[in-house]
Formats: sequence, C-alpha cells, structure tokens
Amino acid sequence: MNLPLAQRRALGCSVVSFCLTLGATAVLLLPQWRQQRPATEGVIVIHLAADGGLRLWNQPIERSMIPALLARLNRLDPDTRLRLSLAPQVSWGVVQDLIPFFDSSSLDVDLQLPAATRS
Repeated sequence: MNLPLAQRRALGCSVVSFCLTLGATAVLLLPQWRQQRPATEGVIVIHLAADGGLRLWNQPIERSMIPALLARLNRLDPDTRLRLSLAPQVSWGVVQDLIPFFDSSSLDVDLQLPAATRS
C-alpha cells in the first residue's frame, strides 16, 4: 500500500501525538500509583511535611480528621498498618504533637524517618 506523502505525514504526526499523550499520562499517573502502592499491602501512608501539613496520598488532611480516619480504618480492616512518613525538615516537636492521635488507636503505626543526608 503506497500512501501519498501528505497521508504519511499525517499518520506520522498521529503516531507521535499518541506517544506523547501516552508519555504525559504516565508522567501524571506514575507518582500517584507509587504513593498508593503500599495500600495494596495493607499499609496506609500519611506524609508529614516540614510545615506540619499532613497528606494522605495526594490529598491534604487536617489533624482533626485523624481520629475519624483511624476509627474508619479500624472498622474496615483491623490489620491495617499506618505509616507516618516524615519530610527531612520536620522538627521532632511537630511529630510529638501527633503521637497522641495515634496512641489512641489499636492499629499498628510505623514511623518512617527521612533518609540520612551526607554532608
């Protein structure tokens, strides 16, 4: 099948556009997929930012929402593990303010410290 030059160019542009769309979609979805992967293993990760803000996956959450979240997780699956992932700049005082929220729960809670930086 011999296509005219204009049709070959149009087909080539369509293929390139499709590949770019696929790549852009992967760039957008891959970080979310990586963040949610531990949930399939029964681990819910809450990220604590340097400013004290909390995120559950990509959604910000308020500290006041933690007790309800823990109660819901405990009702859904008591074997769920909760992991508090800390940003490198988080002060220990901010972490200590959150500990009472997690102490009141029967869920297992892990504290994921930031990776050590080399000077």
